[in-house]
Amino acid sequence: MMMEEERRQIVETGKLLYDRKLVQMSGGNISIIDRKTGLVAIKPSGALYIHMEPEDIIIVDMDGNIVEGSRKPSIETFMHLGIYKSRPEIKAVVHCHPVHAVAWSLKHNHLPSVIAAQWALKGAVKVAPYEGAGTHALADSAVKAIGEDGYGCILQAHGVICGSPNDVFHACEMCYTIEDACQIAEICESTPGSEMFTIDRQLGEEGGYDGLEKLQRYAAEP
Repeated sequence: MMMEEERRQIVETGKLLYDRKLVQMSGGNISIIDRKTGLVAIKPSGALYIHMEPEDIIIVDMDGNIVEGSRKPSIETFMHLGIYKSRPEIKAVVHCHPVHAVAWSLKHNHLPSVIAAQWALKGAVKVAPYEGAGTHALADSAVKAIGEDGYGCILQAHGVICGSPNDVFHACEMCYTIEDACQIAEICESTPGSEMFTIDRQLGEEGGYDGLEKLQRYAAEP
């Protein structure tokens, strides 16, 4: 069986996503790339996280052709491949459907830096304009929103997708960070009073954040 360790990690990550309520039943998808072979291990379409086993994972090439596996790969395979093609340093991609992030995307075009943990995502996170699930247009929208140096975005009326230069567990953690930040921002917006504080504004980067080193230093302050 090809990419056995990657298969095991995908199954483990799926259970983490399910336990943290970032996905429901079979929604969302996870992948890991082997940069040496150009092969990608990805969750099969419709697989329930609570029952998924390593042998269920599908291996595809960079064109989406099945190399190993008897099931259909995720409907969002091309979104994963688009990120891998545009960002050679990315090693794993996680896509999930967290409630607060989806709610935030219906009224906003980006998520400002409201928690220090967003330094891992390089601060503010863009909302990718809505496109149909499983389409090349959605893949293009996600790749554009993540950009040349970001690590995640919110898909409007859909979910969150993150790519990690480290591993699949880090990609999972970044998805949770976005959901956490969206929930906090929602609470602040619903509370009467002064304007919501953002780290972007505090550091003089209104409407976005490009200074990763500044944000890292800010996160490290006592």
